[in-house]
Amino acid sequence: MKDSYLYNGQSADDHVASCPECGAAMALLDRREPEHAPPPTLRDAVLSKARRRRAPAGASTAAVAIPYAEQVALMDDLLAELSEPQWAAPVDRHGDVRGLIEHLSGNDATVARLLGVPAPGPAATQRGWREQAGSLLERLSASTDVLLGVEVQLAGRRPARAPLRQAMVQRTFETWTHADDIRAATGRPKAPPRGEHVRMIAEFGLALLPRALRGPRREVSATFVLTGPGGGTWTIPLSPTSDRVTVLVSAEAVAFCALLANRWPPDTFPYAAEGDPALARELVHAAATLGCD
Repeated sequence: MKDSYLYNGQSADDHVASCPECGAAMALLDRREPEHAPPPTLRDAVLSKARRRRAPAGASTAAVAIPYAEQVALMDDLLAELSEPQWAAPVDRHGDVRGLIEHLSGNDATVARLLGVPAPGPAATQRGWREQAGSLLERLSASTDVLLGVEVQLAGRRPARAPLRQAMVQRTFETWTHADDIRAATGRPKAPPRGEHVRMIAEFGLALLPRALRGPRREVSATFVLTGPGGGTWTIPLSPTSDRVTVLVSAEAVAFCALLANRWPPDTFPYAAEGDPALARELVHAAATLGCD
């Protein structure tokens, strides 16, 4: 606009000085726009989406890292939505939402230590949990699939050790379970995982089931038929020498995972049984003891 030209015999500067419209336009062009700080939630939102899209290294590592990353991202988004009063909403077993997240962070720490992740510092509850979970995923994604065979202590009332691959399934399972606990406490609908992740959680629980039975080992096997998303059929030997199936238990897959988390009382759990009804009841009650609380 300030290039040399004449307008009605005037220079450019003279014209701008005498023309209100052009003077206003030049003032806008010359004005320096104020700097705007990004929204305070932008960084967390970008990191949350990045965790969903992070590509772990090996195929076996991806199989257990991706479901956990999805549940961490969903929990992170859920916590970001909570109002201050909702953080104090009562939650069974852990007092309130804050207590539940502290519990979850403590259970995550067992796996995180194996990967060299330091325990969370005195940061805010959500931030401390999220940073530990994010570091756990980063270390896991950068490792080789061989690490998945290293044994680690599982969370829960029953002392048990299992390979890291199973421990990561448990971390997925517990994160989903506690996210649903928070949703229930704050009036939100439950959100089950994708079907293939439900199936993975069911397999994890079924593998632990024989050790959860009380009394002497039965020299038999049990077949479970789980229906709906994540469903399938599994035959579980209840002892190393099992040679015949004596009971078939049928149930819905997501409901069975809720039973494993002790979020469905075994006496009211809906299932059908063929064969030995007493053994079916024992199996259902034993499944309810495998949660992480």
